[in-house]
Amino acid sequence: MSALAVPLPDEPPVLGAGDEVAPGYTVVGHLARGRAVDVYEVWSEERLCRCVAKTIRPDRVDVARVRYRLLQEGWLLKVLAHLHLPRAIETVEGASPVVILETDVGPTLAEVIGEGTGRQPVADLGHLGRQLTSAVGYLHGQGYLHLDIRPGNVLVHGDRATLVDLSIARPPGRVHRGLGTPEYLAPEQARGGIVTAATDVWGLGATLFEAATGVAPFAPLDEAERLALDAGTFLQLQRPAPPFSRLPAHVPAPFAELVTACLAPDPADRPVVRDLHDRLGEVLAVVSSAAG
Repeated sequence: MSALAVPLPDEPPVLGAGDEVAPGYTVVGHLARGRAVDVYEVWSEERLCRCVAKTIRPDRVDVARVRYRLLQEGWLLKVLAHLHLPRAIETVEGASPVVILETDVGPTLAEVIGEGTGRQPVADLGHLGRQLTSAVGYLHGQGYLHLDIRPGNVLVHGDRATLVDLSIARPPGRVHRGLGTPEYLAPEQARGGIVTAATDVWGLGATLFEAATGVAPFAPLDEAERLALDAGTFLQLQRPAPPFSRLPAHVPAPFAELVTACLAPDPADRPVVRDLHDRLGEVLAVVSSAAG
């Protein structure tokens, strides 16, 4: 997460450097603002080090759902332990809860895609995909789905990726229509159906698709689609992802086929997480062999 521009005029102000976000934690800088939360880099007086603080936006503190999600995320990230998930240090409860996380300041994959050529080398994509599938597989083994896997929720530090934001994580089951980020929802999420491990496989596929091509698979292709998306239409319920062959992305056929399989409309047609992890390893082996 990198520094964010000043909030829009109609939004509440963010805390400034030196302000206290929670007892013992002073703001170093504002990192990001979402629809419900603000994220800060902070100084811990107790630990004498920098941490990351996630707290509710001032205009959302009275929304019970937002409070519940932040507290759940703090609990999950303190219980879970995986190299490619962040770790919570502490949850400070109060009128506006604050979750304190390990320092994890760096660009998101979305920022890397936007600032670069828009496309990542296939070898990097293979490593990225295997790291994310390892985190997702672990999360599933603990009984939870992520349900919001997308480039904006992946932090990149050199050759290491961290999957963040477990605010809507939950066990498999029925969800309400449109839970998550519209352009990255699996069809069953968009409709409001039963979500399973295959739902997160869709998110992994959408993330790898965008990292490989520079565009999200269900970003609007024209003005008509943009208007439809703005009106609440889920494009993934209207059309398939564009074929790799029609995009300026030169990726090996096995990688393209694997990502396309992740984006199958029927969850039963998507690969399971472990199979996705292993097949990405096979793609890496092919790429390494060709490079040698």
